[in-house]
Amino acid sequence: MLFGVFYLMLLAAVAVLVAVSIRPREIAAPGQSANAGKVVLTVEGHGRRTTFDMSTLQALPQHIHKVSTPWYLRPVSFQGPLLRDVLATADVSGTRIAAVAVSDFTADIPFEHTEKYDVIVALRMDGRPLPARDKGPLFVIYPYDNLPQKEREESFGLSVWQLDVLRVE
Repeated sequence: MLFGVFYLMLLAAVAVLVAVSIRPREIAAPGQSANAGKVVLTVEGHGRRTTFDMSTLQALPQHIHKVSTPWYLRPVSFQGPLLRDVLATADVSGTRIAAVAVSDFTADIPFEHTEKYDVIVALRMDGRPLPARDKGPLFVIYPYDNLPQKEREESFGLSVWQLDVLRVE
C-alpha cells in the first residue's frame, strides 16, 4: 500500500514537471501568423540592414502563383509580395542576391530576375501561413509554369525555403 501511494506521488510529480516544461511553439488566431511582430526576414545591402516582420510583408501588395513544383504532388498556390517590392522597400539594388535559408543554404539569385520574372516571397500556401516544418515561414517562389524549361529547372535551385536573409551585392 505504501509503495502504491509513493508511486502515485511520483507519477503526479512527473506530470507536473512535464506540464510546466511544455512551451507552445506557434500559437496564433486562425488566419493569423504566429510570426507577427517577430523578425522573419533581414535584407542586407549598401551597408544597411532592414528587417521585416510578417505584418510588414503582408502589408506589401500580394501576388499569387499557382504552380507545379517538384516538392508537391499537385499544383499549389503560393501568395506573397514580389521580391522586387521587398528589395525596393529596403531600398537596395545590385547585381546579385544571396538568398540564405535558416540552415545556411544559399542560392545566388541574379538581380535581373527580380525584374524579368514575378518572383515572390511566399508567406502562404493554399491560403494558409507556411509552417516552418513545411518550408516556411518564407519561401522564394518563381512563376515556374510560365518559364521556359531550362529556366524552370534553374529556378527550382534558386527557390530557397525557410528564407532568413537576402544579401544584395
